[in-house]
Amino acid sequence: MLTNQKLPESALKKILQEYDLGKIKKTEPMLSSGNISYFISADSGKYILRLCPEGDRWRSKEEIASELELINYLKRNGFPVYCPTVKKDKKEIIEYKNKFGYLRKYESARAILRPNIKQIGEFGRTVGWFHKLTEGYQTKNKRKHLWDLKTTRDNFLEAKDFILKSNFPQANVFIERLEKELFSLSFPDDLPQGMLHEDLGKRHILWRGDKISCLLDFDRCYYGKLILDLGQALRGWCFVNNWRNWSNQNFNSLLKGYSQKRKLAGLEKEYLFEAIKFGVLERGLSFCLRYIEATQDPLDQKFAHQSVFDFLKILEKNRKKLKFFKK
Repeated sequence: MLTNQKLPESALKKILQEYDLGKIKKTEPMLSSGNISYFISADSGKYILRLCPEGDRWRSKEEIASELELINYLKRNGFPVYCPTVKKDKKEIIEYKNKFGYLRKYESARAILRPNIKQIGEFGRTVGWFHKLTEGYQTKNKRKHLWDLKTTRDNFLEAKDFILKSNFPQANVFIERLEKELFSLSFPDDLPQGMLHEDLGKRHILWRGDKISCLLDFDRCYYGKLILDLGQALRGWCFVNNWRNWSNQNFNSLLKGYSQKRKLAGLEKEYLFEAIKFGVLERGLSFCLRYIEATQDPLDQKFAHQSVFDFLKILEKNRKKLKFFKK
């Protein structure tokens, strides 16, 4: 569920005065999955302002610094990202009542929710390029929010009783299946690591024609196993027909594009299926908790159920085809 959270007008005005933007023409709150976001139009151009909210989406100043450190590193290497706008004091991070964020330029490129095969291959190439740049790279500022297997298991165990006592439909069956599948997975320590984006969904990729203009939204980035990032990307780009089917054509096109920039290690090929499966389980747990704690949106509940009850079955039906690419 997307919402538009707002700041007091006086606070927004004070924040914008920290920049040399010229006359402010328009400020408009934007729909977001959690962050406080504004569209800003000024004499100097158009901008997006983003602050982390309270609750699960809160990020410390150090975590925002890590995000910006990664973005600036990518920009220096020619990767398509939007860098933060520097304030009058030459700093990048906005601070308001223990909420942290930044301002960046707005561009009119668009997300494509139904990409064609050529575009899927281009996306794969971009992810491969991203991982090529970030393999072995770790920001000096640390990230406390992680989405790896260990953290997801810990989060599950901590939330298990809470979910069972909630109004989440079929909570017992959901928990039983999720726990069984989640604790059946493992990923070797010697898998290649680097900085992950973690949320490479279609709405975070902006296009101009068949070329990617920008990767957006690094607020879930962290240092971890690169294969988990690729697994989440494949999960988001290869389920088709409103998540009812799996497209091996999309899968092959994405991996072909990826390999043009970065070759998967043999061990990564061995664990790619498990990485996609983990992506399904992690998102299932995430949408379950979002439904209970925040939205009560039937669509969130439905997606959590589909992840655990339906998407895993679809993956299993395609297991042999997904494993075939290793040959």
